[in-house]
Amino acid sequence: MKVFVSIPTYNRAQIFNRCIRFFANSRLIHGFIIVIQATTIDEAEKYNKAIKEIKDIGFETLYILRHNRMGSTGARNKIFEIAIDSLTKDDILIMYDDDFIYPGDYTIRPILKWLTYNSVGMVGGKVINLQRRRIDPDFSLNIANIADKLTELTGFIILNTKYGPRETNYTSHPLALRTEILHKGIRYDEKYRGIGYREESDLQRQVKAMGYKIIFEPRFFAYHLAVEVGGNRYSDIEDRMYWKWKNHMYFMNKWHYPIYKKIFSYIILTNYALINGPLAVKGIIKAVRS
Repeated sequence: MKVFVSIPTYNRAQIFNRCIRFFANSRLIHGFIIVIQATTIDEAEKYNKAIKEIKDIGFETLYILRHNRMGSTGARNKIFEIAIDSLTKDDILIMYDDDFIYPGDYTIRPILKWLTYNSVGMVGGKVINLQRRRIDPDFSLNIANIADKLTELTGFIILNTKYGPRETNYTSHPLALRTEILHKGIRYDEKYRGIGYREESDLQRQVKAMGYKIIFEPRFFAYHLAVEVGGNRYSDIEDRMYWKWKNHMYFMNKWHYPIYKKIFSYIILTNYALINGPLAVKGIIKAVRS
């Protein structure tokens, strides 16, 4: 069994280079699968330099570099394709973002144990933000049992990123799974466009639909730079709310949620937009009209 870390990255070579160096002293990580989207020659050159550095350390590095934007789901599916072609079914894939800082091997030892159980399909962890985002910050409700119950009641996914380990229906980044699961056909649905909102929720629904358990493991964490540029942070609050509404609507229709849960979750999104001001509301109005 080998452990690989997957990282999709879009026009954030400097951030990527800074974060990838934190893996240098790992004794558990064997290598990386990296999908790079660099739309300028300068960015591409910086990425190539960073890739050379981690190769020189001794990590097996599988990567592609594209000069066009693939989108979040497209980049992550490309990672899955590379993993299926290059890894064995027993290998572990840890899914990171390019602005995650690896704290050390002690954070992944718990997930390696969880993934020895055939009944467990995915393990999720949490991020510790090193700064608060000004635009559309992440939200969690860390009160024992409340988040999971509200998610079940309303259909709107509310995460608890404190209490665990526990079995759950939805979890948060970083994520880890056995490559074996990929061979059974789970993929990111590329109809989740824009900022990729609900792409992870959909992936987890697929894992659950196959009969696997999802585990939230709080000891599995990464430090998060929470940068406001590049990646899926290319947009303003109006655009983010537009795609949140569009993608959430698609998610609920795809998975056949009852009408009352759709109403509950749309009320939650609308109130969130009202809290974030006129531009956020404008984004929802635009999504509804489209």
